[in-house]
Amino acid sequence: MDQRAPLVSVGMPTYNGARYLAESLDSLLSQDYSNWELVISDNCSTDETERIVRSYAGRYPQIRYERSPANRGAAANFNRVLELARGPYFAFAADHDLWAPTFLSRCVAVLEANPQAVLAYPQTTLTSMEGRPLEVMNDRIDLRDRSAMARYRRLIWNLHACNMIYGVGRLDAFRGAGGFADIFGPDLLMLARMVLLGTVERVEEPLYFRRQNRAEETFEEERLRIIADLNPTAAPERVKLPYVQHMRQVRDAHLRAVIGARTLSRLERVQAAVTTLACYRQRFGVRSRVLKAVSLASRVIPLRTWIQRPSGDA
Repeated sequence: MDQRAPLVSVGMPTYNGARYLAESLDSLLSQDYSNWELVISDNCSTDETERIVRSYAGRYPQIRYERSPANRGAAANFNRVLELARGPYFAFAADHDLWAPTFLSRCVAVLEANPQAVLAYPQTTLTSMEGRPLEVMNDRIDLRDRSAMARYRRLIWNLHACNMIYGVGRLDAFRGAGGFADIFGPDLLMLARMVLLGTVERVEEPLYFRRQNRAEETFEEERLRIIADLNPTAAPERVKLPYVQHMRQVRDAHLRAVIGARTLSRLERVQAAVTTLACYRQRFGVRSRVLKAVSLASRVIPLRTWIQRPSGDA
């Protein structure tokens, strides 16, 4: 491994991923960036995942494999690869997706050219189960503003597909964002915390290929699956909660993040909190008595200056 170049840790949390795993490993191993490692955390798979990974690890020294004695859930598994990473750059890798050979090198080059950036992500191509390209996804949000408040506001109003979480970022920023919280929508929260820490850069090339790895689901089927995957132990009680209650938990976690953000001034923390309340009410139907109370105070500070919705690609 080339010790002169920055080290990239790629973390792959997996559970019963045998169907596409070999194809994904071959794609990662075709990277033209030499100084990187692949950390795989297996959540006690019951299929051929362990056999496949051990076969690859025996041939490629940059692969490190750890198998959990029990299924701890996706949130814990994502955090485990973060713990095992050696940095200073890091990327999550799904066990069914694909990457262009220049994925790592292009993203690392952007981070090195922009020291204020915490994350660099490329265009994403959605593919079929067979890996056939379907469309380039519309996931661009301009998060290069120097103002943490402006970045945060733009992200929460415009984030739909969380593809950028699979870009390459600074390991200390991923860890500083607190990892994957054990709540519905942990990627939403992690990205919100990261944009409070620094800018996000976009690589205008389709270097990430996100596979549709399961049959089409209804909204309710998807919700139940996500809850079960995040934490199997807590799932029986959590599935009883309505969707809006899960989103209220995500909103409250956002509120804690902005109130404690050192990159925001005191006034900006209040503005960010009000913006969060307004956003989650409008986008997800999460109501708040606090927002109603704050609206009464708008005679002093116009509320529209706090919650104005920004454009996504400004």
